[in-house]
Amino acid sequence: IGDDAKEAGELGILNLKRILEKLMEWTTEEGENYDELGELYGQVVNQFNRYNGHVVSNIGGVYEYYKTADQDGAVYTHTEKEKQQRAVKFLSDHLFATPSWLVDADILGRIQQDGLVERMRTIQVRILNRLTREDMLMRIIENEAINGSDAYTITGLFSDIRRGIWGELYNGRKIDTYRRNLQKEHINRLGDLTDLEEEEYANSDIPSIAMATLSRVERDVRSGLARRLRGPKLYRHLESFIGE
Repeated sequence: IGDDAKEAGELGILNLKRILEKLMEWTTEEGENYDELGELYGQVVNQFNRYNGHVVSNIGGVYEYYKTADQDGAVYTHTEKEKQQRAVKFLSDHLFATPSWLVDADILGRIQQDGLVERMRTIQVRILNRLTREDMLMRIIENEAINGSDAYTITGLFSDIRRGIWGELYNGRKIDTYRRNLQKEHINRLGDLTDLEEEEYANSDIPSIAMATLSRVERDVRSGLARRLRGPKLYRHLESFIGE
């Protein structure tokens, strides 16, 4: 698989799922407590975080090729558009869509009395914040300015993130607790990006595109609510985002 972080991550997650299925068998002995089980479960979560971190590095990424003046080609080139799109889809499929395989009741009931919801929120929000980091967004804007339609654009990125986080508005599926938390954090992050203080970022396209994305989410939420009049409780939490 070479340097393809997406393929490596997908294979790695398959292995983590297999490991998780065996953790109880491998770590528990009669008369012993569950300390080893808790430690290894934490290592599985940390490895999952690493896979996501490797993938997100492709987005807004820049290759550096060490060359001398007699060698052809640029020293710095941006990551290919298709590779960045695949990276965002990986995160949408494996992280933003609740990784329910980590929610193993048999394990969690033995290693912690609470905290799973916050742990999951932290995992997801860490990557969401990296996806929308101001310096990374500026590299994406610069890539578009240099390479035009061959570049992965900031509007494309924000659109892909929105569809990955708000999919229930389009497919009508139930929104679980973890997704509600992620959606709230997405709204908060977009709000932060509309009010940037550092001049370099405040004068860029970032605030206006963040505001446009918030407006699109509002429209989609209203449409979703209208389609779900027979079951409004499903989307009631969204009303706090858009007001009455």
